[in-house]
Amino acid sequence: LTAKNKLAIDAWRNKSLPAFDTSVPVQNFHITALFLGQMQPNQLDCLTRELDSLNHPTFSFQLNQMGYWSKPKILWLGCTEIPKLAISLYDKLCDLSKQAGLTIPSREYCPHVTLVRKVTHNPPSALISPDFEVQIQQLHLFESVSGKSGVQYPIRQSWELQRTINPKWL
Repeated sequence: LTAKNKLAIDAWRNKSLPAFDTSVPVQNFHITALFLGQMQPNQLDCLTRELDSLNHPTFSFQLNQMGYWSKPKILWLGCTEIPKLAISLYDKLCDLSKQAGLTIPSREYCPHVTLVRKVTHNPPSALISPDFEVQIQQLHLFESVSGKSGVQYPIRQSWELQRTINPKWL
């Protein structure tokens, strides 16, 4: 997400939802393409080599739906329609991760931004419906680092997506 996207989502959250003690800090807003979990250095090397040759176009989608997952207790912002290019990127990342020796659970891809963690009850509906256009132009490898001030997500490596569209990607 761009800084502009993050600030707009945070402003919407502050206007549309009640205050939560466990709101995700705006600097931690991101959309997970694929959660990789713990990996060995050789797996990381293999995966990053494969990603260096990733050829996938940029794409956009609307973050226009708020949801709540009761088991992980997460309030999130997502999209009602997942673009085919987002799904094809997810599928490519799953394949490359498996080739690198990682175990990737089989599940349907649900791009989202986590807004609040540890929500103990079903939250109220937003006062204002969300509607944010997000341009996906880069892929980042984040590391989740826990510290005294909470979790940080430093970017460890980045890859540019292609700005031209090949008809076979549609």
